[in-house]
Amino acid sequence: MSGRGYGDLPIRGGRGGGDRGGSRGRGDGGSSGRGSDRGYSGDRGYSGDRGRGSDRGGGRGGRGGSEPPSGMLTDPVEAPSAQVQALEDKCITESAKARPESNSLARRPGYGTQGRPTVLRANFFPMEFKPNIRFHSYRLKIKPEAKKGQQKFILESMFRKYSLFNQGIGIATDGATEIVTTERLPEDRVPFRCSMGDGSGTSKAYTGPWEATLALENSYSPAEILAYLEDANHREEVPNEAPSLRVLNILMSAYAYKDPGVVIIGKGRNKFFRIDKRKQSMDIRGGLEAIRGYYSSVRLGAGRIFLNLNVSHGAFFRPCLLTQIIDDFAYVHGKDKPFLNRVLKGLKVHVLHLNPRENGSGVKEKPVKTILGVATTKDGRNGPHPPKVPDMAASAKNVAFWMGDEKKGQYVTVAEYFARQYNRPLEREEKMPVVNVGTLDRPVYLPAELCEVLPGQPCTAELGLIQRQNMIKFSCRRPPQNYDSIMTEGLNLMGISGGHTKAVGIKPGKEMITVPARILNPPNLLYGGKKTTNPRNGSWNLVNTRFSQCANISKWTVLWIRKRGAREDGSPIPMIDGFYRKMRDHGLTLPPFDKPHREVLLGLDDRENRSLLKDTFKDISNNSYPFLVVVLPTTEGKNFDYVKYAGDLKTGILTHCMLYEKVIKANEQYWSNNAMKVNLKMGGINQLLQPANARFIGAGKSTIVVGLDVTHPSSADPEVFPSVASIVASTDYRMGQWPGEVRAQMRRQEHVAFLKDMMLGRLNLWQKNNNGNLPQNILVYRDGVSEGQYNMVLTEELPKIQAAAKAVYRGAMPNITIVVCGKRHNVRFYPTNARDQDRTSNPLNGCVVDRGVTRPMYWDFYLQAQAPLQGSARPAHYIVIHDEIFTNSKANPDRKPVDVLQEVTHNICYMMGRATRSISYSTPAFLADKFCDRGRKYLLAIYHDNNQQVHDSEKFAGDTLNISRNCQNSMVYI
Repeated sequence: MSGRGYGDLPIRGGRGGGDRGGSRGRGDGGSSGRGSDRGYSGDRGYSGDRGRGSDRGGGRGGRGGSEPPSGMLTDPVEAPSAQVQALEDKCITESAKARPESNSLARRPGYGTQGRPTVLRANFFPMEFKPNIRFHSYRLKIKPEAKKGQQKFILESMFRKYSLFNQGIGIATDGATEIVTTERLPEDRVPFRCSMGDGSGTSKAYTGPWEATLALENSYSPAEILAYLEDANHREEVPNEAPSLRVLNILMSAYAYKDPGVVIIGKGRNKFFRIDKRKQSMDIRGGLEAIRGYYSSVRLGAGRIFLNLNVSHGAFFRPCLLTQIIDDFAYVHGKDKPFLNRVLKGLKVHVLHLNPRENGSGVKEKPVKTILGVATTKDGRNGPHPPKVPDMAASAKNVAFWMGDEKKGQYVTVAEYFARQYNRPLEREEKMPVVNVGTLDRPVYLPAELCEVLPGQPCTAELGLIQRQNMIKFSCRRPPQNYDSIMTEGLNLMGISGGHTKAVGIKPGKEMITVPARILNPPNLLYGGKKTTNPRNGSWNLVNTRFSQCANISKWTVLWIRKRGAREDGSPIPMIDGFYRKMRDHGLTLPPFDKPHREVLLGLDDRENRSLLKDTFKDISNNSYPFLVVVLPTTEGKNFDYVKYAGDLKTGILTHCMLYEKVIKANEQYWSNNAMKVNLKMGGINQLLQPANARFIGAGKSTIVVGLDVTHPSSADPEVFPSVASIVASTDYRMGQWPGEVRAQMRRQEHVAFLKDMMLGRLNLWQKNNNGNLPQNILVYRDGVSEGQYNMVLTEELPKIQAAAKAVYRGAMPNITIVVCGKRHNVRFYPTNARDQDRTSNPLNGCVVDRGVTRPMYWDFYLQAQAPLQGSARPAHYIVIHDEIFTNSKANPDRKPVDVLQEVTHNICYMMGRATRSISYSTPAFLADKFCDRGRKYLLAIYHDNNQQVHDSEKFAGDTLNISRNCQNSMVYI
């Protein structure tokens, strides 16, 4: 799946995206400088290891000065555990003796040996447990049934007042309904009773009393878990593995849970942020602030249980009056009322006009309400006297509701009601939206100026451009800074450095483990004229270089999209001649662009703007232009989305977009960067692997390499949006072209629904490009799959790939290998000596780790293929789901399956043709992610083209995202 962790950075190139992200900039020419994809080296900003922040104190920490001394290279380094390595080797030996099992994940055939050895730290801390301890999980049951906010009150009251919890036993909770204890509670325990009090005395909601009881669910023994992990013959998950890990994670949150200055967020409640005066934060505009926190997760390894602890960054709503949030929102996002409605949904606020009451922690506070959204014309439509709401986000003066019984009553505006009932005349009754804290059927309106936002609430919507830039500034940090933060603040926040976890029977180590690693050599690359390039530090340049296969463009022209009233420093059109010359320098065959160029002047009305663009594309299409350069005025999403929709889907014109401000200031590097993308889009190939580095892919000329991805709607997308699946694949042994297909499918569906048909399309194109021959091997890199979905790939997607093969192959079936590529994890590696770190203090690129932090039961490894320009590198995690290639001596005569897979995967990271750098994870998986992101932009364009009148996600299904016939075999998404 895609999942963006709640509180992680929802950073992507604009607002159109889904849960997953693509380019930093907006448009095809979004990256600049050094011919590289700046957004794809380093941590890409998702859980925030990018930007230039530093730890310099609490408060609103920013960029800081020079890098402070770090313990990363000076702390004592212990050798990796020989005992663990012996166990890992024994597991391989025993696994080789056992009979293969059907419908199970690929078995690890061994560990890698290739590359120069080194030792790294991993952000894992080994956990010890009190001898013979057992943890007992209880489920909280409340009568009568309580709402979510009331449930929190009851739980907090229980922790404070329940006599059984004040007898020295270790206790922890997930903050909802699960409570874990270190001793079994007595069977004859009495229920806990409590009430909320009466607040202002006007609430009609039930406020107690409630009766809370605890029902034992299960008990867990760390010793039993370790016994399985130390058994070389055990090749399955630990019994009750998922609930065992959940219980251990709850216990590890016990100390932070008791700290009122710490907020715990995330689907698994595994992200911890200080929100009091100790917090490290920065205002990022739009009503949001970036806060530095920590991710904590218990993980299993060979013979060991670990705590994985990492620095995390999140975007949070500022604790202030709601009016300030709305004002700041408008500064970043303008008057986008539907987006404001989605952003505010679920936000909790203190209600300032009601009297305080005691919360579950014993502290008096104003009542808390949850915002459903702004006032809308749909509110209370089914009631006898529906509210009068003239338009979405109407103000207190303009929203009226019925006051009185059904027969006797009258409509009163929200402003009038609060002036009369509470003697609170509103200062901003005319333009400030009111919010609904009730339901759609029974709305309850509050003026924004009487609402105060609670601290510690993450924003899960996409950030605006200025917010993304600020987030990167704050969160981009080099490894020494993150290492020091984990070893000091992180261990302190989790209660480890102070020994507080002993209260729940757990003692994590205070030093990171070390692991053996290897540095793989980079591949050599071939360009035009048989020029060989030797990458250094993961990069190379294009000076005096022709592309390997150069595109031929018969004719082209330029569309300059302008914005009425925008400041312009001259025409960009003369600059395009420099772009034309640079494309010729790199070998493309094309004439100068046709003159006169086209211009479109956009106004304030989106519908009118779309009509202008539609007419312009129709005119250009009538003149049979295969290629169009588009100069965009801003990074605003709607213009880019519609251009791509009009070109790729409607007219079949391949478009390349560049920003006006970049074109005006363009230099040779910028033109080269864009020439790479044009060559790929028009069917060319930029670089090739030298044959010696292509292994069986190049030598046998018989392996198709495939990328797959699925992304889901984000919280800021319209509720009717479906999920999007994409496939890309190489067209021959050179791996220079990766055309594909994108499809909408059922919302939140994890597997690729139309995979058989999508795979058939890729196999047919391969056959067409290879003299009627089909590939002998199908190597799939699947992106966007979490740990809990590995079996889904095995049982749902592998059969569809096999079915596609059966439909076209006559005779022997192809060998199929599926490798899942994961990047949204929190495993980080730190160099232990200066020789094995790069200029940004990251491990050297090509670094591979398959021992120490992996599980013998899986065939997995971590690979850091990129050398970040800044920030901390995030290694990609690869796990083999199914293998018929690398352990097959006919397909892989090398007989070193682990080394060959790691080498091939590393080398493919150098084949992302739009950059002169290796990228952070496998090129086909990366490109499938890009295509999904483009699919989301098509959907947004369709949605707005229908004036937001699409009310059913099925309207997007089927042929909605069919690429125009002229573009079907092109890399339209690049």
